[in-house]
Amino acid sequence: MMIHYTQNMPLSNQAPTLQSQIEVLQALEYANAVVVRCYQENALGKLMQHAHRYSSFWRARLDQAGFSVRTEATKVLSTLSPLTREDLQHHFEGMRAQPSEMSQSRIRTATSSGSTGSPVSVEKDMPVYSLLYLANSWIESYWHRRDARQKISVMTMQMEETSQSSWGGAFDALGYRGPSVSRGYMLGNTASHLDWLLTEKPAYLKCAASIAAELAELALCRGKRLSLTQIMSQSERVTPLQRTLCLKAFGAPIADRYSCEEAGWLAFECPTHQKLHALSGTVLMEIVDDNNNPCPTGTVGRVLITSLHSFAMPLIRYELGDLAEWGPACGCGVTLPVITKLHGRVRNRVRLTDGSSTMPFLGDDLGLISAIRQFRTLQHPDLSLELEVTASRPLCAEDIDKIHLIYRKNGLGQLTLRITEKSHIDWQPGQKREEFVSLIKTV
Repeated sequence: MMIHYTQNMPLSNQAPTLQSQIEVLQALEYANAVVVRCYQENALGKLMQHAHRYSSFWRARLDQAGFSVRTEATKVLSTLSPLTREDLQHHFEGMRAQPSEMSQSRIRTATSSGSTGSPVSVEKDMPVYSLLYLANSWIESYWHRRDARQKISVMTMQMEETSQSSWGGAFDALGYRGPSVSRGYMLGNTASHLDWLLTEKPAYLKCAASIAAELAELALCRGKRLSLTQIMSQSERVTPLQRTLCLKAFGAPIADRYSCEEAGWLAFECPTHQKLHALSGTVLMEIVDDNNNPCPTGTVGRVLITSLHSFAMPLIRYELGDLAEWGPACGCGVTLPVITKLHGRVRNRVRLTDGSSTMPFLGDDLGLISAIRQFRTLQHPDLSLELEVTASRPLCAEDIDKIHLIYRKNGLGQLTLRITEKSHIDWQPGQKREEFVSLIKTV
């Protein structure tokens, strides 16, 4: 899958380097497992050697894992303890791996959102990070055959209302000139955002899936027609209900993208199937069990990532706090590993009466109840559960029975469940919308 340019296409000075990086990453899309493994082994070895030489934190941790330049890097990786958010918080200085020739003007500090309850900061070598971020961004748009000459509307948490002559990033570097308009959805309500979109008439919309679904529901309620080509989502898990609403209101599918502030892009939705392909060219992703051993296909585990080019502050076997499962190879032809499902955050576990905990997967089933529009489960200090629901009509007895059955099937029958119908759910501003929230204080 190569990119072809016309001779009269204007390219910035960055374009040749960007194009070369795109081609390197594209070569891995259809490569066999041996080629990808060799690529990652080589990249991981260089990262570990750099980390061992320049970071006191990593030197100690890698020595403990038996690191040497003669040992396979992936074998060392399997013996390393996962890097935690607490490690980042407590060992920020020691984790730096910046030789004198790595100018401080190249370094930017990125801070994750506080939605995890444990915000962290990471330093990035921006010329390297930006190049890889832009290359992956281009590849994802190329997969989905987006036309960057069309208008895109972008909605993020806090953003001024602006307009630009291009989509920015890789598109600007490669000479595409489709207009972009932006707006922060903290600065208005759903009705005003929909009015804005109806005025702008974009071909593409980039925002959180939950926001897109709210806009879709309001458009259907008001009988307003807005035709979109695609909705580009990130930051939150995409549910079947959200996909259905957006298709019905806008005729547009949602393309999911998996990322984190610390490392950038991690996986993109397959252009053919609603699965995610891990980006093996820039990240080595693991899904592991409670003993940090690899999970087989179809088994839910914790996500660990190694950002293969994180030289300024190496992220090696970093635990994101997410739960996911590998899936079988994809029929689209892309050989990148398949994440069949993202299940949410590790911390979002329901505590049971015997002191144990479980990870419920309620959202997809609840979303199949046609009346339900939004929902969130709260666990109170007495261990009882409360399902907050906004609905298109009052829930009937059949709906209530289905809800209780879903909770019992998820092993939660021992806990008291009450259902609260609300006009709106009090989502915390500035944070990701999560389907389960524990109100139990932890020590």
